[in-house]
Amino acid sequence: MISATVKIYLIAIHTSLAGLLWGLDTGSIGAVTQMAQLDRSMGRLSTGTLGIFVSCILLSASISSLCSGYVADFLSRKYAIMTGGLIFSIGAVLSASATSYPMLFCARLITGVGQGQSISVVTIYLCELAPHRIRGTVATMLQMLITVGIAAGFFIAYGSSRLHSSLAWRTPFIVEAAHGAILAFGMLFIPHSPRWLVQRGRFDEAKLVLQKYRDSADIDEELLSIKGSLEEESTQQASFSEMFAKRYIKRSILGIFIMAFMMLSGVDTVLYYAPILFAQAGFPSQRASFLASGVSGIVNLLCTIPAQLWVDKWGRKIPLIGGGIAMSLCYLGIGTLYATYGEKVNGEVRINGKAPQWAVIALIYLFIGNFAWSWAVVIKIYACEIMPTRLRAKACAIQQVGCMFTYIGPD
Repeated sequence: MISATVKIYLIAIHTSLAGLLWGLDTGSIGAVTQMAQLDRSMGRLSTGTLGIFVSCILLSASISSLCSGYVADFLSRKYAIMTGGLIFSIGAVLSASATSYPMLFCARLITGVGQGQSISVVTIYLCELAPHRIRGTVATMLQMLITVGIAAGFFIAYGSSRLHSSLAWRTPFIVEAAHGAILAFGMLFIPHSPRWLVQRGRFDEAKLVLQKYRDSADIDEELLSIKGSLEEESTQQASFSEMFAKRYIKRSILGIFIMAFMMLSGVDTVLYYAPILFAQAGFPSQRASFLASGVSGIVNLLCTIPAQLWVDKWGRKIPLIGGGIAMSLCYLGIGTLYATYGEKVNGEVRINGKAPQWAVIALIYLFIGNFAWSWAVVIKIYACEIMPTRLRAKACAIQQVGCMFTYIGPD
């Protein structure tokens, strides 16, 4: 007989496939844009156009994230995640079958809609389904699957780069489409959030969910607690304007601020353009730079595991402060090495000297590792926790939009 706790972990793994989708795209898209097979199929993109192509998915993801709060409240957390996975899969299929860059751009915009829709709702769903004692660990499952996806994306692109036809760059999109379909189909068998059911007045269904996914006998007490907290917060209908009213404005600004700075840390830029960074640091061949990028995905995954296990013991402040200091020192070291040993060769930046090259590579890995055990896990949980349940869906949507626009802007 499977225990209730194990069932919740299995649900967390499946719903966190939304994070796997994000990771697969993040890990593979940089390598895809550097493939000679893509250049032969569609021509070479300029540096500026390349940046737009890579990040355009975040534009549509930002818009869908903004709407995800309404969708999560109206359709339910369950169906919001399911529709997001379905839209993502459609976009990935169009990407895999694209015959021109305009078609590929449009396909990535569609993919972004599904990506923003699904990933914005998963943390809310898991926080509402899981009991308090394992809530932090369950909520970090999303980040764990993101790191698995990033590592897998790097190595899928590395493997497919050996193909000589256009399948080399189409294969990563095919894999993404398959996983998006798995996420959408599996959500049919996942329960609704008990909090959402109570919000909708479906108390009997909420009680059945709690009975199935709780090991304790305090079902009625928890149900009454959910009712009480919702009644206390239901004097007004949740709205975006209420988030910025006097009572909640400090929390709202704090949530947007820390989510924005998570993106401004530059981690997605490092992951998206990893093959280029490693080529500059001494891996001139395409396959060598792809392989080095794959190792960064493994570092990312391994350093997420401690946070997955001990996030509730560490609290939130220590990873936020400690991780921020460690990442800053890594950037300071990388910048110093580029300023001292960097040079332009045929219009491209290169690090001169084996020792500085290996030092830059090591610092890139250290930066990724420090981000993985700290900000990557804690910020998303903390930003969700500081908001009341009634505003949580809309708050997470706003935070996700702010997070994504900080990436789009500088790029």
